[in-house]
Amino acid sequence: MANQPAPRRRVRHKSFTAQFALVLVAVGVATAVVAGAVAWVETQHARSQQDEQTGAGASRLASSLVQMQTAAVSQRFACEVAALASTGPAYGAGSASLKTLAQAAVANASPGQVLLFLGTGGQVLARAPAASSPLPSLNVVVGGGSLSRRCTAPTSRGFFTYGSKRSLLGAGIAPVSVSGRALGAVAVFTPVGVRALQYTQKLIDTAGLHSTTALLVRGRLALPLELNGVKYPRGSSLPDSLGAALGASGGAGQASLDGSQYVVAEQPLSGSSGLVLAKLVVFESGAGVGVSVADLALPLALAVAGVLLLGMALVFLLVEHFLNRPLRRLDIAVQRLGLDAYATPVTVDSGAEEITRLAANFELVRKQLRRQLLIATGRTVIASTLTGNAPLEQTLDQVLRSLTNLLDADIAMILLRPQPQMPRGLLLSTGIAEPGPTWAELESTHGIIGSLIREPRFLVRTHLRPDERSEPEEQLGLRDCLVEPMRSEDHDLGLLLVGNKRNAYLDEDYTLCRGVADQIVIAVEKSTRLAVTQREATTDEMTGLYNYRFLVGYLDQQVNVAERASSPLSVLMLDLDHFKDVNDTHGHPAGDRLLRQFASLMVETIRKSDLAARYGGEEFVVVMANTSRADAEVVADKIRSAVEAMSVGLNDGAKVQITVSIGGVTFPEGSKGARNLLDLADRALYAAKRNGRNRVEFLDLTALASEPVKS
Repeated sequence: MANQPAPRRRVRHKSFTAQFALVLVAVGVATAVVAGAVAWVETQHARSQQDEQTGAGASRLASSLVQMQTAAVSQRFACEVAALASTGPAYGAGSASLKTLAQAAVANASPGQVLLFLGTGGQVLARAPAASSPLPSLNVVVGGGSLSRRCTAPTSRGFFTYGSKRSLLGAGIAPVSVSGRALGAVAVFTPVGVRALQYTQKLIDTAGLHSTTALLVRGRLALPLELNGVKYPRGSSLPDSLGAALGASGGAGQASLDGSQYVVAEQPLSGSSGLVLAKLVVFESGAGVGVSVADLALPLALAVAGVLLLGMALVFLLVEHFLNRPLRRLDIAVQRLGLDAYATPVTVDSGAEEITRLAANFELVRKQLRRQLLIATGRTVIASTLTGNAPLEQTLDQVLRSLTNLLDADIAMILLRPQPQMPRGLLLSTGIAEPGPTWAELESTHGIIGSLIREPRFLVRTHLRPDERSEPEEQLGLRDCLVEPMRSEDHDLGLLLVGNKRNAYLDEDYTLCRGVADQIVIAVEKSTRLAVTQREATTDEMTGLYNYRFLVGYLDQQVNVAERASSPLSVLMLDLDHFKDVNDTHGHPAGDRLLRQFASLMVETIRKSDLAARYGGEEFVVVMANTSRADAEVVADKIRSAVEAMSVGLNDGAKVQITVSIGGVTFPEGSKGARNLLDLADRALYAAKRNGRNRVEFLDLTALASEPVKS
């Protein structure tokens, strides 16, 4: 029973409509998610930027206010005092006069302000109010020509300097001169204290901001700070999170402190040389930023447009992947089928379910058509091969290769039973490592091949059982097999075996193997008959030696070879002495027996490469290629001695002995070209007969070089 192929597992594909709907839903969801995410991100970004801008503005405003309250006030007051000192004749350069002026100026000074009257060398001439506290740092106050511009420069707003105990002072300085003569300078110092910061913070809060101001001198608080209900004393450092925000941003940044969000911004407070002496830090609480619809319109529009474009691209790719590309491939494959190109598979790796089913159906049709075409073509090729003129083994080897390709198998074997023309049988195979087993080895085993040799029959095995695998099957690696016996009209010729098929065996495989086996039987019988006919046409029926027709053609070939290679060629002509007397005395059957025994003795005596032929009657010829005269004489005398010692028994009990005369000639010794060697050997044989028989005579070609040659 034929084995049915295993059912193919059907691959289910999602419907294109469902896939398209899922893509659209995914695009809609992605659009909503992206739009919301963009709005949230943009809101947070806008809020962060506006917070930072607000904090930076608050810090700049605070810096300006502190400048105005301290440094600018000090500068303006210094200029006023300097102008008063330089215009009044009551004030001279003496320290008493300057002290009087300083005492008068104190009445107009702000609380905490300090006035210094300095000489041209930077020495303190007068101070008001008088106190025992250390003087402010004066190294930044006393200078050269820049003093004359302190009151006239439009941007002259004073500067900052250090006081005692890390205090920060707003400073102003103005030159004092009388009648063009420089008398010194007036320096005014206003402390930057809690009151100034509170006033600054109050003004900032009036602008609608919620801020806290701190003063840092050398990285530490110069004044106490209260932030988020926590008090930080003078001289302490800012919390790490606030300090990190300042360090990362360099101007304004965001930080979190005890769950509260702050925008931290700073402004430098510089000395007269531009060196930063302190930093004014503003902490703006994150009260929230209102973002308008107009602010979000452009980002949202761009986000939605981007998502829609992405969705359109996805839809295009989906249509291209599941519809257009599979349809194009299917169209190309169907066109190939229309052009009889059945070797290319109709494959659609991915696509809509409907297209995939259509492609699968076309693929089934293609496989069936291709298989039928291959089988038909294979039968034609095999039939053409078997009816050709190539040698039998070469023809059968081509048949096996074609058969393995048609059946998609790895092993194919032809086992021919021993016959008279092939005593050892014949085993041809493909896909099997050499040397393979012989007929005798297979016949003696108990595996499946041995059993089929002993009892030929049709057999299919998709999987060999352990008891069906003997040593030859293991050696061949046989896993499965299809075996077809080859029978002629009167006897079994052998087996045709195919194995290790990659797919299941089908009915078409059985039909193909049966047809190929019948054609092999015809080819083998034809080859056998042809071999017998050729043998009969070239051999002597009585002795089994080659006949005169074959001898003449063979000798012509050997003469041509000897001429091209300049090699010696020896020819012996043999004639049995007094053979006619044996026929007359004992009859022709006795003569025939004598001829057969002489032919057998001669074949055993000469080399396998030498040719022995019956020339006619009791005359024989031996052709010895590449053999010199000396070697040929040895062979000839060996034959003569063996014949002389030969005794032939007859049916009546009598025994007959006989001798042989041998004439020889060697080519091309002494000759200038090819001669009729058979005629020359016959002349040598005539000389042996004439000189007494039972002897060997070689013709000297040198002596005959000038004689005419018998044609």
